[in-house]
Amino acid sequence: MSRHLPPLNTLWVFLTASRLLSFTKAADELFITRSAVSRQIKNLEEHFGFKLFERHKVGLELTEQGVVYANSISNIFADLRVATDTLHHGSEKLKLKLGISATFNSTWLMSRLRKLEEYYPDLTLSFYTNSLDTGKDSVDFSGEHMNAAIRLGTGDWPGCHSEKLLDVYVQPVCAPSLLDAQHDFDDVSSLANYNWLHYDHLSKLWEQWLSKSNQPGLLTDKKNITFDNVAVATQAAVDGLGIIPMYRPLADNLLKEGKLVVAHNHMMLKPETYYFVCPEHFENNPTIKVFRDWLVAESQESQQLWNQAHL
Repeated sequence: MSRHLPPLNTLWVFLTASRLLSFTKAADELFITRSAVSRQIKNLEEHFGFKLFERHKVGLELTEQGVVYANSISNIFADLRVATDTLHHGSEKLKLKLGISATFNSTWLMSRLRKLEEYYPDLTLSFYTNSLDTGKDSVDFSGEHMNAAIRLGTGDWPGCHSEKLLDVYVQPVCAPSLLDAQHDFDDVSSLANYNWLHYDHLSKLWEQWLSKSNQPGLLTDKKNITFDNVAVATQAAVDGLGIIPMYRPLADNLLKEGKLVVAHNHMMLKPETYYFVCPEHFENNPTIKVFRDWLVAESQESQQLWNQAHL
């Protein structure tokens, strides 16, 4: 492994690819060819002597080393941007650009934004949706896309300030019409009678849930069907195609509306939790502080009410 620093341009290409999890999309954003992106990443991996990405048929996934490196150098680029902005604009306040998963935004945050608008009508908030909620998502504050984020993880993002928001539980759910009258909600083996739906980016979610049950090796007697899109997978469950493990409380709106029902009573607490994350040097920015304090208070109230109702 070389001890020389990689070229700055190569690091920028890596950060872009790590954020988009696609060499093609990174090439489009950087106005270079896909082969140029691939070559830069290959050179960087040869420089370190280990992989930064796992290549899959449907896309890319950061390795553990890739996540750590992306998070670390993201803050270096963020420092450069802050220094440059300061020279250009003095002490001008940041507008809050929030990185967030579409699922978290649509199922939990969006319904509460009206309350935020009432409390802080002058607060400008825009969204950048990119995370898939894998628990291993990196944060990239190096560009113009976001200066704060909501991420699922353990709270350990190098160079970042993080505050816990919501616990996450995994529970199998399905359309009400799928279950027959004799379905046993406490018998794990009964789930084998149905198709199992999977998310491509969370390929081990069924396995993780089963590992905390009394039948960790259970397999479905029907079909395993995999989707590369969360919204499509959710709609397939609503349409009665099979049973799918979902994050709670994010699935609660669909449960309240009666579009989905619990297929088994066991809920598995994930080791990862939703966090508010921002660069350390943005922690006391007035705009970020207003939003963070409101979000943490809202999350704590929501978590307490949810625990009382379900635990």
